[in-house]
Amino acid sequence: MLKSNEGDGVKDVTSPAVDDKKKIGKLFGDKTGNGAEEKHIAAASASIGVVSGVDILQAIARSSDKAASGKASEAKDAAGLAMANGDSTETTDLDEAAKKDAVIAAGIALRAMAKDGKFIVKDTAANKTEAEAAKGVAASAVGKTLSTLIIAIRNTVDSGLRTINEALATVKQEDKSAEATNTAEATTSGQQANN
Repeated sequence: MLKSNEGDGVKDVTSPAVDDKKKIGKLFGDKTGNGAEEKHIAAASASIGVVSGVDILQAIARSSDKAASGKASEAKDAAGLAMANGDSTETTDLDEAAKKDAVIAAGIALRAMAKDGKFIVKDTAANKTEAEAAKGVAASAVGKTLSTLIIAIRNTVDSGLRTINEALATVKQEDKSAEATNTAEATTSGQQANN
């Protein structure tokens, strides 16, 4: 079961070159804009690598429910980052609040799971390494998130089944006690009737 005190929704451990982490916002930019390069995708991968699924879920839970589709540079949380869109003239540098590893990982996971969720990478003509790397980064973030949810669901179901088993054991015990009492009463009644 996930608890509200588990995980760190603002975990921030990595420290790649400042511009590389700041420019992860290019993944959430515009199709016609200057997409993310390998170094930005590597910085995103590092952010995902240092956080746990619980950290990602905490960052998602801390997101504003009023997040609106806006620019990547204006995103303050995971939901805002996931919904970011841009235009070719804007800067995609991430805000300080969104530059946290957990927020980046959560934003990538949310975007990857959304219908038509796409990441923007620099077109390098023959080499499509950026596109494949972005898919890998997205798969990693989603995998961590879903694995944590599956474990939490399993633990919750197991806990519920244990409670049910304990209740059934109590009911069976009560039935046996009632049966023994009824048998004893019947035996006593039978003996008194014979006298």
